[in-house]
Amino acid sequence: MARPWARLVLVFVGLAAMAAAGFITWSAESRTRGADSALRQADAAGRRALADAFDLRAAQQAYVAVGQGQDFWFARVSALSSDLDDVLSIFKARLASPEAVAAVDDAAAVMQDFRQVDAHARELAQARQLAQASDVIFGDGFEVAQKLTGAIARAQTAEHVAGDANAAHERRQQALALAGGAAAAAAVLLLLIPAGTRTPAEPVVTLSGASRPLAIAGEMLDELNDFGVVSGPLVARAAAPVPLPVVDLAAIASVCSDLARVSDTRAIPALLERAAKLLDAAGIVLWIADPDGRELTPIMVHGYAPQMANRLGTIARESPNVTASAYRTSLLQTVKGDSISNGAIAAPLIGAGGCLGVMAAEMKNGGEQREPLLAAATIIASQLSTLVGPPPARARSEAAG
Repeated sequence: MARPWARLVLVFVGLAAMAAAGFITWSAESRTRGADSALRQADAAGRRALADAFDLRAAQQAYVAVGQGQDFWFARVSALSSDLDDVLSIFKARLASPEAVAAVDDAAAVMQDFRQVDAHARELAQARQLAQASDVIFGDGFEVAQKLTGAIARAQTAEHVAGDANAAHERRQQALALAGGAAAAAAVLLLLIPAGTRTPAEPVVTLSGASRPLAIAGEMLDELNDFGVVSGPLVARAAAPVPLPVVDLAAIASVCSDLARVSDTRAIPALLERAAKLLDAAGIVLWIADPDGRELTPIMVHGYAPQMANRLGTIARESPNVTASAYRTSLLQTVKGDSISNGAIAAPLIGAGGCLGVMAAEMKNGGEQREPLLAAATIIASQLSTLVGPPPARARSEAAG
């Protein structure tokens, strides 16, 4: 490229390519920030909906409690039902995923079933038929409440999965734009470099008995060949990097959906096995807090011997380990692995009333340091928390104190 005008055109092309890459990157980053803000607002509305659902369930049970004023609790349930309808509408308006919107519609439909069950329970309670009212509240009412919280949790999970997928798409767009801009700039620079005489590379050979390859000039190579000391050219090959496992968001969403539909605890081990494969975990232990919130007890294990749960024993709330720390702080905790042992994570099971337990996982291949796997573990732990009942008031007060 000796002509000045051609070189000038190349400079402008390179600048335009870099400007386009910068604009695409900025646009993608702006969309990502907007999506993150919307996801936080939707998550806040979902948490409030879950809290209202638990309060609604507790208030309905007071119909048959001794010494409670029925009129007060009737009005309380009516107010909570109306508030939950409003929260579900707000929640739905802030969702972007069609699957999440469908789950909120299911929750709204369940609210109609709740009102029918509640009306029947009120009739029995007003007629002083407390035994029959208890059967309705703790039978049909419990089933309806489970469906309601399950639908809300599914909506939260679907929105998080869709948000992660959208963020990954935007990151790919940014990477492609930056790579395109860099490639265009590199091509322009190469074309602008004046052509010159290239010095031929020295041949790389291996001498008989030598421990490493040596660079030999061409004229000396002929002489060495005559004496038979050159064994041949050496071709170096770089070891191919071991690919890291990819987080399958669709599979995580499937596991969470199946967890939301669990009606028999015998189905949980198979779901834990699927979760362990998705997280690239060697084993998983589910720890559940006792009613007082003072200790954690292992209730289910995967990847270890069946009697491991009995051998582990209980963990005190104040114990100096990551499982107890995750329970106390309600935050994900990690332990970095080394060349001898695997790493570990402890994901808290968060409910409307606080932390209910911990999902501890032994991570392979440095998974405890990979943000996508940590996010996946948090999502699965959030869904597992819906299978555990809300903690009693005493446990919540001790955990807070």
